[in-house]
Amino acid sequence: MLDLAVLGLLRKRPRHGYELKARLVELGFARVSFGSLYPALRRLEKRGLIEALRQSGRRKAYRLTDLGEQEFARILGSTDHDEDGRFNMRLAFFQYLEPPARLRSLKRRRSHLVSRLQNAQVALQDEIAAGSGDHYTAALLQHNVASTESDISFLDQLIAYARSEMAAEAPRTLTGGKK
Repeated sequence: MLDLAVLGLLRKRPRHGYELKARLVELGFARVSFGSLYPALRRLEKRGLIEALRQSGRRKAYRLTDLGEQEFARILGSTDHDEDGRFNMRLAFFQYLEPPARLRSLKRRRSHLVSRLQNAQVALQDEIAAGSGDHYTAALLQHNVASTESDISFLDQLIAYARSEMAAEAPRTLTGGKK
């Protein structure tokens, strides 16, 4: 997923390692360390996906290559990354997906979360029925239910927005509007 993040951030403009890390933290991905970022930059450069620009001072800026652009699109469009943090990473770059692909991905994620919610609700009901008196486990299970419900609500908003984007882009020939 770090490759996706680096390629996605470089898609907008060239950046150096410190700037990449700072932007990742802003996006909520604080687990990225310089110890993992700089080897990733070297690996991506070796694969021809990014290239270093002339150095200014001690910092080396990188930019996306055409091959990197293709790899970014491939990774972003892949359905292999629809789980939890991986989905959030992809979501940060949804602006680069075509609207129908965005909508499909959001619906897939929602379906996954609905299934997770059902399992969390059953686990909570089982804990309550067992009557163990374990307040902390019950609280954690309640939190899981509430958190998943919140995530589904968030996705519902994004799905509505994605649908409105698609409707706005749809040809208006049937209503007499311009295409």
